[in-house]
Amino acid sequence: MRASLLSILFFASLPAFAQRTYTTLQVPGRAEFCKIDTAGRSVLPSGRYVTPAGQTIRITNDPFGLAISPNGQRAVSLHDGVLTVLQLSRAGTSQPESVTALRVPDYAGKIPEALKAGSFLGVAFAADSKTAYLSNGDKGRVLIFDTDQLRTIDSINLDGNGYTDSFTSDLLLNGNELLALDRANFRLVRIDLATKRITASIPTGRQPFGLAISPDRQLAFVANVGLYAYPKVPGVTKENQETTALKFPPYAAHTKESEEGVEAEGRRIPGLGSPLADEAMSVWTVSLRTNKVVRKIKTGVQIGEMIEEAEVVGGASPNSVVVGSRFAYVSNATNDNISIIDYKPGGRSVPKLAGTIALKIDPKLDRYRGLMPFGMALTKDEKTLYVALLAFNAVAVVDVPTRTVRGLIPTGWGPTRVALSPDEKMLYAISARGYGAGPNGGASFVKPPQGTYIGDIQLGTFQAIPVPEKTQLTTYTKQVLENTYQAVTITDDGRNPLPALPNIRPTPASKSPIKYIVYITKENRTYDEVLGQLRTGNGDSTLARFGQGVTIKTRVSTSRGNSGRTTDTALDSVRITAADVMPNHLGVARQFAFSDNFYCDSDASIHGHHWMMGTIPNEWVEANAASKGRFDADSKAPGRRFPKTSGAIDPEDYNEIGGLWEALERNKIPFYNFGEANEYAGSVEEWTTTQFGAAQPVVFPMPKAVYPHTSRDYAGYNTNVPDQYRMEQFEREFTAKWLGKSKQTMPQLVTMQIPNDHGAGPRPDFGYPYLHSYMADNDLAVGRVLHFLSRTKYWKNMLVIITEDDPQGGVDHVDAHRSLLMMAGPYVKRGYVSHTHANFGSILKVMYNILGVPYVNQYDQTASLLQDFFTDKPDFHPYDAVLPDARVFDPQAAMKPYKKPFDWRKIQKGPEMDDRADQRAEHYRQQNGDY
Repeated sequence: MRASLLSILFFASLPAFAQRTYTTLQVPGRAEFCKIDTAGRSVLPSGRYVTPAGQTIRITNDPFGLAISPNGQRAVSLHDGVLTVLQLSRAGTSQPESVTALRVPDYAGKIPEALKAGSFLGVAFAADSKTAYLSNGDKGRVLIFDTDQLRTIDSINLDGNGYTDSFTSDLLLNGNELLALDRANFRLVRIDLATKRITASIPTGRQPFGLAISPDRQLAFVANVGLYAYPKVPGVTKENQETTALKFPPYAAHTKESEEGVEAEGRRIPGLGSPLADEAMSVWTVSLRTNKVVRKIKTGVQIGEMIEEAEVVGGASPNSVVVGSRFAYVSNATNDNISIIDYKPGGRSVPKLAGTIALKIDPKLDRYRGLMPFGMALTKDEKTLYVALLAFNAVAVVDVPTRTVRGLIPTGWGPTRVALSPDEKMLYAISARGYGAGPNGGASFVKPPQGTYIGDIQLGTFQAIPVPEKTQLTTYTKQVLENTYQAVTITDDGRNPLPALPNIRPTPASKSPIKYIVYITKENRTYDEVLGQLRTGNGDSTLARFGQGVTIKTRVSTSRGNSGRTTDTALDSVRITAADVMPNHLGVARQFAFSDNFYCDSDASIHGHHWMMGTIPNEWVEANAASKGRFDADSKAPGRRFPKTSGAIDPEDYNEIGGLWEALERNKIPFYNFGEANEYAGSVEEWTTTQFGAAQPVVFPMPKAVYPHTSRDYAGYNTNVPDQYRMEQFEREFTAKWLGKSKQTMPQLVTMQIPNDHGAGPRPDFGYPYLHSYMADNDLAVGRVLHFLSRTKYWKNMLVIITEDDPQGGVDHVDAHRSLLMMAGPYVKRGYVSHTHANFGSILKVMYNILGVPYVNQYDQTASLLQDFFTDKPDFHPYDAVLPDARVFDPQAAMKPYKKPFDWRKIQKGPEMDDRADQRAEHYRQQNGDY
């Protein structure tokens, strides 16, 4: 009765709304499910299309290195531990008739492995067009590979002469020597190919990434993508790190504290220095005559500058260089521009910046970043520059004399490198994710040779594209933009709680009734494995291993004697039948609203926690995610303490004006964070690490915007900590800050991580006998959050968004990226399933539009608008959490190591009610005008 009365009072106060028409930009695939159509158009998780130009073949996932043989007949693409040898044409021809590819190693086991322990970026052909030099990445070697025999014939180790733990990055051939970057030791290495000996080691900036040489072979150009050199925490050793590692990051990035250091946790924590140092995100020019660095240039927009009233927080991330007869061109991924370096200015020998090419492609999009320029190729006449746009699924064709974009060529998803044939009639492009992943399970799914894991099933692409003439380029450009967005007219009468655009409501009285948003991220699940049984959605119930009435099996080994031999055989043993593993997820989906057409843009956590917090992963993130790289806090090589976080965002990764948190701070929207941005490289994660979930043996800073607004007593990612423990932390802090006698009001946005559906190995002694136990723990935590929030005074104006950071843990019959999106709150439709194609950009658009925050990047701007989730007829009924199957998970057993009781009756009761005397006094203070 109380809910009905509130509804009547609400509608009696509604103002008269006038209909208004707005033009929104939304992805073209907003009414479609993900699909791969190599003969037509494929629909990506973002809702964008890909229609690669030219002849396209699928190759192994994540190619990040590309070289074309001098005779133009062969190409090599480099992947993690794999290379692809491509035949481009028959002898004596320049036009490929049928591109063919050989994977090394092949799946049949006939071609042996050539790259042991990974690779990274660098590949170059010798003059004989058959010998290739390959980066061996983490092993710190250069491998010499025969593309005729398809085998490694020799190797060169970068270690020695006082250098250890080398990591081979980009490389190139310079006559009879090889130049290679060692990103671990911050140096350029010169190798004499006749003797296989290192002749020089030249210091570079931090994390050297891209390498190029001038045509006269006098200068080498090194693009450094590192921002800081990260020191080890004083006093921490491998033996004591569980107790001495930092319990919380000591400072925020780009602050006085991060520059100079601080006192924290009883010791002096060293600073990182200035983000504007010469060593940080810069291009160094090296004289190959003297082996000296002759100039250190900061390209792109610098941290601390202002762009349209927004402070720049991300460095330029200069990553690739191409060099002409006078000018060198540098791709600045973060800034969507190309820096021009004049290395022969007026006859002088000291290079200088000579201008910038802004990659303007469309007036509707140019205000925002979202291109991520990466690999480049320059024509011999130096009039045309081809640029791979990692985040835009296209190659930009740049007219160098006018410094403008002439047009766009469509590629696969995530182009990384481009190259020209020797006669410049063909353009070659490789893309990391190609056409996307497609399904990786289900009744009609046939397992491919590469496997079913999302990172394996998602193949890359290689394109051979005849260099387009003007008319063809115009057609290609139109296609790229149509693949990216459509202008959609929306008639908005002001009643839908989700506005069509941020800040479109005419008066404060007609703003969205949603005042508070709780944004919950979980870990690694697909749609089918949790919600596949729901008949209202497009699910496959046979894949719902965490649903209702499921059978839980475990793998056991048995020894059998056979002709005097003993063999171990793994068998499935049924342990539990008819188990309800995640009943709260199903309950929330049925009671409120969920999507059966939502996709994570990410493959894994290293991407996911970027995307969902409004940060587009840059080339540094993508290349690291696709390559093995050993982190070593104790290494003498400073680059081994490199940032490669799974659940946080590193300073090297920050977008130009940041993401969600920075947007909220700029617009003075109060927010608070429980557990996001906690997992940095090398984190210590034990069951006792409960303050932040992870402790740090190396000093990594936290984003400045979120640092003061993050709980110091909430465990983020760490599957050794029960989600039930997190709920105790959350309820305690929420109550103290924003309920009861507190004078504070709940922030408008709360971000929250509940990570244990990631899963881990069975830990029976800690209450987790099965993988399913982690799911049940997570399920109860989600139920508890909604149970708690829906009994607070904020519920009547609240929206709760529940999703996953990535889907890599499971399988799905629609697409390996399809995952969970559920919304709950009074203004969310009851019992509703949305079929609108959605991704993280769609979620961010919900938050930005409700909170009145301008978009940050092109993915926010062009995402689907999820107005179908909402209703203007609120239902204020709370959610009632349910206990999981006790055979699967016992909450009390999980809390036992902490000597804390699991009080189900107290949980059911909900938050403590306001003290009446306190509220009476508060009322009269307001009436008396005390504040």
